[in-house]
Amino acid sequence: MIVFLTGRVADTGTGYVDLDVQHVGYRVFTTDDTALGLELEQEIKLYTYQHVREDAVLLFGFLRRIERTVFEKLISVSGIGPKVALQMLGGLSPEALVAAIRLEDANTLCRLPGIGKKTAMRMILELKDKLDDLPVSSHEVVTGIEPEQPSESVADDVTTALMALGYRQKEAQRAVDAVLENRPAATVETAVKAALQWLYEHQSDASLV
Repeated sequence: MIVFLTGRVADTGTGYVDLDVQHVGYRVFTTDDTALGLELEQEIKLYTYQHVREDAVLLFGFLRRIERTVFEKLISVSGIGPKVALQMLGGLSPEALVAAIRLEDANTLCRLPGIGKKTAMRMILELKDKLDDLPVSSHEVVTGIEPEQPSESVADDVTTALMALGYRQKEAQRAVDAVLENRPAATVETAVKAALQWLYEHQSDASLV
């Protein structure tokens, strides 16, 4: 099984990257955002998942290990294949997807391409108790060092994730400020989950309108 590839970007297209690994070309299917964000001749490392079919062997690639891990969780759900799972990761960050599943937020999941109500509920049922082994976010604060102010990168990433879920910037920022004020060392994944819970509890707050 091919678990990662390191090489030079030879070509990109909608949903794929052609990677030159020591003069051997691999076509790796990715999210559109990943493919569009790469430059020709750029040296990259992709964490890969090798999918074997009767008529083909396909490679799916991710810039972050957590993306591949969530991808593997998604395709374990009956009715969700690799292409649909890849589209889901193109619509939401892995942290936001995990938060939506843990919070049983079917409405958010239904906004993703190819996901209906039944599939969303099946995802929640099959995965909500199987996400504890996910790797720690790259934004984790070093244990034992508590910053005086929350990391700006964490705040920005959480705000972006919430806006991708359909919340307005004002709503997202209010939730992020409230969560990180009490949990300044929170990772992106933890903060997104807490912010979604905060928004749910304050959905009737007039100041968010």
